[in-house]
Parts: sequence; C-alpha cells; structure tokens
Amino acid sequence: MHPTDGATYERAQGGLDEVFFSYPRADRAAVLPLVRELRDAGVGVFLDESGIDEFEGITDEIRSALAGARLFVAYYSATYPTRPACQWELLTAFRAAIALGRASERILVINPEPVADHVQPVQLRDARYGVSTDPESATRLVERIVARVAASPGCLGDAITPKRPVWRPVEHLGSERFVGRVDEFWQLHQALHASEYLATQDGAAPGQAVVMGLGGVGKTLLVEQYARRFAAFYPGGIYWFTSAASHTPDAPASDAGQADVLAQHYQQVAAALALDSAELSPVQVREAARQRIETINEPCLWIVDDVPGELTPGVVRELAAPHPLGRTVLTTRWRGYQLPVVDVDVLHPDEAYRLLTTARIPRSLGEETAARTLVERLGSHALAVDLARGCLADQPGLTFIELLGQLDTQDGDAFQELVRDLYMQVPTDHTNDIAATFARSLHHLDDHALTLLRIAALLAPAPLPERLLTSVSIALNDQDEPSARRADRRALSAAQRRSLIRQTGTEPPSWFMHALVSRTLALHPETSDLKPVLRQAAVAATLRLMQAVYTPGRLNLADVMPHARALVEELDTSESLALLDSVARYDYESGQPASASHHYQRLIDARTTQVGEDHPDTLTSRNNLANAYRSAGDLGRAIPLFEQTLTDRVRVLGEDHPDTLISRNNLASAYESAGDLEQAIPLFEQTLTDSVRVLGEDHPDTLTSRNNLAGAYRSAGDLGRAIPLFEQTLTDRVRVLGEDHPDTLSSRNNLANVYQAAGDLEQAIPLFEQTLTDSVRVLGEDHPDTLISRNNLAGAYQSAGDLEQAIALFEQTLTDSVRVLGEDHPNTLIFGNNLAGAYESAGDLGRAIPLFEQTLTDRVRVLGEDHPDTLISRNNLAHARDAAAAVQQLDTATPATAPDLQHPSDAPG
Repeated sequence: MHPTDGATYERAQGGLDEVFFSYPRADRAAVLPLVRELRDAGVGVFLDESGIDEFEGITDEIRSALAGARLFVAYYSATYPTRPACQWELLTAFRAAIALGRASERILVINPEPVADHVQPVQLRDARYGVSTDPESATRLVERIVARVAASPGCLGDAITPKRPVWRPVEHLGSERFVGRVDEFWQLHQALHASEYLATQDGAAPGQAVVMGLGGVGKTLLVEQYARRFAAFYPGGIYWFTSAASHTPDAPASDAGQADVLAQHYQQVAAALALDSAELSPVQVREAARQRIETINEPCLWIVDDVPGELTPGVVRELAAPHPLGRTVLTTRWRGYQLPVVDVDVLHPDEAYRLLTTARIPRSLGEETAARTLVERLGSHALAVDLARGCLADQPGLTFIELLGQLDTQDGDAFQELVRDLYMQVPTDHTNDIAATFARSLHHLDDHALTLLRIAALLAPAPLPERLLTSVSIALNDQDEPSARRADRRALSAAQRRSLIRQTGTEPPSWFMHALVSRTLALHPETSDLKPVLRQAAVAATLRLMQAVYTPGRLNLADVMPHARALVEELDTSESLALLDSVARYDYESGQPASASHHYQRLIDARTTQVGEDHPDTLTSRNNLANAYRSAGDLGRAIPLFEQTLTDRVRVLGEDHPDTLISRNNLASAYESAGDLEQAIPLFEQTLTDSVRVLGEDHPDTLTSRNNLAGAYRSAGDLGRAIPLFEQTLTDRVRVLGEDHPDTLSSRNNLANVYQAAGDLEQAIPLFEQTLTDSVRVLGEDHPDTLISRNNLAGAYQSAGDLEQAIALFEQTLTDSVRVLGEDHPNTLIFGNNLAGAYESAGDLGRAIPLFEQTLTDRVRVLGEDHPDTLISRNNLAHARDAAAAVQQLDTATPATAPDLQHPSDAPG
C-alpha cells in the first residue's frame, strides 16, 4: 500500500509528471526528502495519493501517471518486493520499457541496502544507485535522477496498456490469497526469456523451464500468478494443460503411462482449440496448434501442470509448445528434466502468516501467538496453511487457539499411516501437523461432496473427466444424467472453495484433486468402509466408457485411460477383469504391445485362478497374449503360445468353433511371419474352407481368412492364385463392411501390393495413393497401418523410378515409426531397410550402406540370424558393398515389403 499525501503538487510542463516514484509505505520517511529535492530542482514527481488495495492491480490514476513518466524510479528496499502494489507498478513499467526498447534508460533503481540480491529482475541491478543519510550523497543522487530524466528516450505512453491475452481452454483466476514468491516469478521469467542458454541433454529449446518442488508447496499457484501478472508478455495467448502425475514423483513411467500422458495432453490441446479429438490424430492436433500460434504470430505461454517423473526426452518435447513463439512451463515434483529449474520451497514464515490470516486478523496477542505457532507447526507448507485458513473461513466461531489445539486430537492407525505416507512426499519435521490439518479440512463438507472426493481418491492423480464422474454418480444415486451433473457441480464447487479440488477445464469439464488430499481421503476409515461400493460403481462406469467403439490413433478415451489403469491395479471382481481386458485391448490396438502383453498375462493368471485354464475366457486371453507377442516381433514366444492355444481350443471347444478357427488362422499367420510357408499355407487353406462352411462366405472372419491365404500365396511367389483372391476379398469387404472399414483399407493395400509384385504399376500406384489418403482420414497419421500404407506407396514410387518422392516418403515413414512403434519393432526395421534400398537406387551409397549395416545388426539382435528378414538385410548389404567396390551402377536388391496388415485377434468379451 502507498501512503496518501495531502499536498497537491505542481505538474511538469504539459501537465505530466516526468518521474514516477514507486516505494513502500514503510520507507516514506526516507523517500519524501528525495522527492522534495527533485521538485525543488524542477522535476515533476508522481506519488500515489490514493493507495492501492494489494490485489486490485493498478488504478486509472496510476496508469495515467505511468504513461506520462519519462523515468520510473523504484526505491528498492528490502521491503519493496514484499509489497504487491510495488511489484505491480514495477512490472508494468518494466514490460512497457522492454516493449519500447532501451529499458535501462527508462528505469532507475535506488537500493538503500548494503547488498543487491533482493533486486528483481536482475537486469535492474546494474542500474541501481546506493543512498545514504549523507546530505551530499542524497544531492548527488538527485543530480543523477535529473540527468536521467533529461536523457530518457521519452514517456512510456500507450506501452503501459498492453493487449490482454486469451486463456485457453479456460482462464485461471489464481488466488486472491497468494503471497510472496517475487524471486521465483523473476527467475521463471528470466528462464523463459533468456536470449540463449547451453543446449541440454534432451535438446530442449530456449524458452522452456521447469517449476519444481515438493507436493503442496504451491507450484501450480505460482505459475497461475505468473501467467496473470506477466500476461502482457504473452499477447498470443495463455494455454494451460494438466498432465497425469503419479503419487510417487520419482517412480518411472511405463511405456503405456508415457503414451497416456501424450494422449491426454493432445486431447486437452484439441479441446482448447475447439477441435474434435475423436476425429484427429495427435500429429494433426499438434499441427493445428502450431498453425494457430503461427497465425496469431505473437508470443504465447504454454503451461503443462503436474508432469510425472521420468518421461522420455521425446515425450517432454511433445508436451512443449509446438512453435518457437510459445514459451513452455512444466510443473513437476521430479528433478531429472534437463531444463532450467525454478525451485519452489515452503513459504517464508511471514508470508505463511499473511496467508493464514487472510481468513481473519487475530484479535488478541494470544490469538496472534497461536496463529504464528500454527504456521510454525505446519512448516509454512503452502497447501497445509491454506487448508487451515479454509477451516477458519468456514467456521466463523473457530479461533486460532482452538484450531491449534485440534492438531493434537488426531489419532489412530489410519492417521499414523497418513502421517507416514505424507512424510514420503513431504519429508519435513512437520508432517504430523500437516496430516492433521488435511484431515481436519474435510470435516465440514456435505456427504455428496465427500463421496465425490472419495471416488476421485480411488482413481488416478490425473484430471477427472466430468463424464466419468457423472456416470459414477448415476450408478450410485439412481439419478438422471442432468440432475446428477448439476448435483456434482454444486458439490465440487463447495470443495473447490476449501482448496480441496480445482477445476482444470470447461470443454469438456474436468477436475483435479491434489495427491496429498487424495491420500488423506484414501486412508480415512470411512473411505475404507465405503470403498467396495464406490469402487464397484467406478469400475462399472469406466468399463461402459471403455467398451464404446475405440478407433486406434484417436483420442476419445485419453482422459479415461489413467483412471482405468488405476482401477485395474486391483482385480477383485469379474467387472474388474473385464476392465483389464479393455485396457489390454486399448494398448494392443494403439500400438503398445509390451503393455498389452503385461496386462494379458495378468488376465490369464487371474482367470486361471478364478475359472480355470480351460475356460473359454482364459483361452481368449492366451490367444490375445500371443497376438501381442507377435505384434512386438517376439515370434519365439508367440508361436508356441498359438500352438498351445489351438490344441486346447480343439480339445475344449471343438474343431469348428469360431474361436478355434481364429486360433488356426493366427497360428498360420505367425508361421508366415517366421517364413515357414510350408506350414502356413495348408493351415490357411484349411481355415478358409472351414470358415466358409461354418460361418458363411460373407462373415468378416471368413474374409480375413481369404485375405491371409492370398497373402501367403503372394509370399510364396504364386501371384496367379494371390491376385484373384485379393480382388475377390476387396470386392466382398466393400460390399459387406463398407469403403472405410479398416479391413477394407487393408485389402486395398494388399491388392496394390500384389499388383506391384506383378509389375502392374498403373494399377498399383493409384490404389496405394487412395489407401494412404483414406488411412490418414480414417485411422490417423500415426496408426501402424497408415505407416505401412505410406511405406508401400514409397516402394511403388521407387519401382516407377520416382526416387525423389520415394525417398521423402520412406524418410517420413521411418521417422514416424521410430517415434510410434520404437526402434526395434519389425516394421521399423523393414522401413529402415527400404529407405536404404531407395538410397542405393539413387546411387547414394554413402547413406545406403550405413543404414543397411544398422538394419542388419538390429535384425540379428531382434529377429535372429536365420529370420527371412535378416537374410534379406544381409543380401542387400552385400549387394550395396559390391556396388561400392565396383564403382558402377548395378540393379539394387529388391527391398523387403511391409507385412500383411490383417491379423485378427479374439474380440473382447
């Protein structure tokens, strides 16, 4: 707050004061003599004569005075950074001076302290002037200010009124109770706007920073307040996304967990840009965001809150802003990210006391002592102090002394477990009192709000989509959907007022509960009593959402997946097994075979225990595990499991059961993948004959069998039988399934492939081009089938002699496959081999030979010495080396083609 001054001062020529003097009330006695000397020297000086409420920003009078000032003078004592009004004035002047240029000539800092460490931003430390009580020193200071006014480039003018940025998806209002953190604000700003810094291990670009600290210390609030106070630096907008963090910040994220983080991120980006996440792939969403930022063409702030630990550098890069105009802030509890770090610690005791007493001012010395003791016992932990403040605000009759006494009334095994649990996340000597405050803050919520928070505590520490929460409420309360939604929103708003939960998005709505609050609820005795009922409702609601039609490569389940994974950590009911099956299927279809294998193995173990190893559901899980192994290229485990499953299905279900036919088809496909066509072709022929007899000509599984038999004929070089069979299958799939069904796209690709093998490029290339266009539209840029379509089109261009288009497509495909499928996936190895072949065809042996060598090394390691693909690589490398040795143009070896696309697994269920 600034003092009011009864005197009316004369304005400088033109009616504007040349100097804006910013200072805290505590320094009034030191400031007024300087102001008087300046005015005596003929300099117009503005002092705030009205006072500013700490949280209301800058008044019109001050804004006008700043606009007219040629020089901004800050009396930067140790008190100055603790006064929000002073910081608002300095920040406004600093931003305007930066925008106008020559900022050091427009701002002057007077530092009465013996050191300058408290002066922020650091750029102003070089412009500081000391001051003492010596009259001669004060006179010299006045002379310097007068000289600086004369040398100033001009007044700040309209630059002090910047464009107000748009928040996406929803504006964060911050907290009117926010206190302190001035150094952290400027450290963050310096990191985001440093002109350059050394490249880091993960290739981070300038303009990125990590805000790091223990749970509940105020990382999110700090970034919210930074975004609001420094908003003028980001006229291109402020984007806020919430990640899916872990209760254990240093726990490694699984491959599936990493994929979930990205999928959920892009779902939120799509919502922020009003895009349909169910219709776009992550690549398309990121490109749309990049184009939006580029079109606006102004700096923006890109915030990703609550990032989990140990994400790969590639995932971290994808979380960052997709355009250089975006400045990226990540908040996390993990210290391992190689980016500039802003450490957030507990509050200073005076700041924590100010936060606590925003509820009410202590009315006696005893109350003040109790308030300061509360702060001390809570270790100045921001969230704990704010929850204590919420208790006081919620109960007008509760005194500081009474609240302090209640810290000692918590007891019991559950409370001690809470204390131990919190200590793992907030390792201080104050954990017992922090735990007591957390527990106390929940006492005055109504039953419905408590129920919703208890449900959230059973789920993942990730944004909780309203559609999931509403679905659970309907199951519990037998309400219609609009009524359940209204009741939930009222209850959650009440919890938000007490700092127990916060809204993170509006379209679609989502909520986030702090992990520490979640653990407090999870360990509460009443939560334990209610857990079976709440968990059953949550599993049922999640399963309903998971069993909706899922399209691989889309983001329509991204917000649900973290919660589904949390719920299947415990397998206690048949519904939880069904949910685990859905999670495994999601991972399989979204290109995460390792995670799918893990979940299918868990499912097999659980079903074997509950219903026996010969139960059809157990056999289905075993078949699907074999499919996951095959998808990962692990034929050594896939084939024996397929063989065992087929034997067991024949014995248990009979030769003609549809599941037996699927097992026979899948075993034949695995044999083909291993290059064993002598076993594959008879098995495919038997499966097709039986499928026609049992299921009929038009059944989807019959069409799959026909497609796969045609593929085996092609692999054996029998194009005379392969082409008619592929043509018939495509015609039937268009008629039965439709033009855009994934199986139809697969048939079109395979027919183009066999035309190419027969040398009929006039038919092959248009068919490949149509398939790629349709695959991108239907499946998305990153779907494995889309990658295969792009590879095959590139191969056709190469066969036609169009190496420029072929190489560009091969390079794009290999890059995308490494990112999506991983370096060791069999398809990635095929794409690398094919790119090397294209380089050789173009005569670029300098790039071809190293890539052939790398592919051969990887295939030996992943597939084995005798795998057909390994033999192809060895042949291609030898051919390229011969060409290099002879230094002459030779025909290149035929590069490996992509594998057949269609290998069905059992439908879940």
